[in-house]
Amino acid sequence: MDVYETIKNRRSHRMYKPDPVPREVLQRVVEAALWAPSGTNLQPWDITVLTGQFREEFIALASLAAEDMAPRLRKLFDEERVAFVTQFFKNLGGAPVVIAVTVWRDPDPFSQEMYVQSGAALMQNLLLAAEAEGLGACWMSGVLSREKELLKYLGLEDRHLLAITPIGYSAKTPPPVPRKERPVRWLGF
Repeated sequence: MDVYETIKNRRSHRMYKPDPVPREVLQRVVEAALWAPSGTNLQPWDITVLTGQFREEFIALASLAAEDMAPRLRKLFDEERVAFVTQFFKNLGGAPVVIAVTVWRDPDPFSQEMYVQSGAALMQNLLLAAEAEGLGACWMSGVLSREKELLKYLGLEDRHLLAITPIGYSAKTPPPVPRKERPVRWLGF
């Protein structure tokens, strides 16, 4: 699959088959993620891959974020969509694997922003590699309201939780979401 095709085919998957994902496939996805660029090449990230009981315990904590998100969601969506998101958070669509991405925490705003941007590049690599491997994934930052509890569970209290993603074989491929018109400025052409 070429890179342009992978970018355009990537979707946010929210329904997964229970089929296990072979560890060697996950290792390729993680390896590709680790090739992301990072500010001053610090590579300020940690990746935690959870399955089995660890996945179950992590999801139990992450699912509490649905309550925190509900008021925001109600401003944006109808009750049916809010109910769908709430249900999704209960088991992350049945994905057999969850990946958590954390970055270093720094009191200096410049450094912290650099770490977050570096982690975002890693997360994008991870999602594209998952697509290339025939896996579904979904970038989730809605769990950040429960960051403290999730980091404690991971034993990474000194880190910043960037995002999590459920990952597995998709039970339903979502349709493409149209891109919004946004200005692109071309100067000097």
